[in-house]
Amino acid sequence: MDYVFDRTYRAFRFLLDNVIGNLAILAMFLGTGLAILEVFRRYVFGVVYDWGQDAVTYGIVSAVFLYFAVTQARRSHLRVSFVIDTLEEMRLRRLVLFIRALLTALSLALYSGLAYWGIPTVERSIMMERTTLSMVLVIWPFQLALVVTFVLMAIVSFFQLYQDIRALFRKNVFEWAPVEEGIDI
Repeated sequence: MDYVFDRTYRAFRFLLDNVIGNLAILAMFLGTGLAILEVFRRYVFGVVYDWGQDAVTYGIVSAVFLYFAVTQARRSHLRVSFVIDTLEEMRLRRLVLFIRALLTALSLALYSGLAYWGIPTVERSIMMERTTLSMVLVIWPFQLALVVTFVLMAIVSFFQLYQDIRALFRKNVFEWAPVEEGIDI
């Protein structure tokens, strides 16, 4: 069973790191390039695209959304580690593992719920043909990017929960995947 989960998670992480992550990076570069073009057009020619500011804003925000899943998979997110560090210093390793599994389970529930509740929002935006402030760009692709991100983060949380539960039973799985790589604050 561990082998099947390992192979599946490796394939998912390959997709996440090499496809989704690179698409997010590309969208960020394109948004930044469009912003630079808009500044140039504004101050050199005195004109701008009506939709330019909306495209830059929503494009960069969508790129950031998608990259959230990559950082979640790498466990490279911000974390407040005072309590965990204190418990580890007190040599309460099993309690730390339990807390980590509990937090991962809560993350899975949260991301799954947000994805589930986000789908009707995207459907409604499509149905109502909602647009951005420029009234040129439809808004549903950006909302869909957020929902897709929540789905990806839920899948990552599922695999991380499996990893955390197996660690509670003193079994290491996904040894290639980080267990704790947070940015301490």
